[in-house]
Amino acid sequence: MHSHLSDRRHKPEGEHLQHLVKPRFTDAEFDQIQAEAAMRHGGRLAPLVHEATMLGLEVIRQRREALLAKLVNGQAPDADESAELERLLAEMAERQLSGSSMNQQHTA
Repeated sequence: MHSHLSDRRHKPEGEHLQHLVKPRFTDAEFDQIQAEAAMRHGGRLAPLVHEATMLGLEVIRQRREALLAKLVNGQAPDADESAELERLLAEMAERQLSGSSMNQQHTA
């Protein structure tokens, strides 16, 4: 179907700034998505993408809550959870730094 695009999982450099939501899928991944859409939503992709996104967000939230509960109880995170914790802390630090620089720009 889209054989001229061998790997559409990654956006070209800078495209993420122009097209915030434009996922890339390989042909095999897209075939899986189409098959699932045919079984669940009469072939319509948008409802499947919406459903999968909402389910994915719920799983992310549940994992984050479980990780935080573990930390609150003094338990050490697993290796996978440690990587997730590092990513969360990096995101929080980045938001804090970018928020601080925005505040400085507004007050300057």
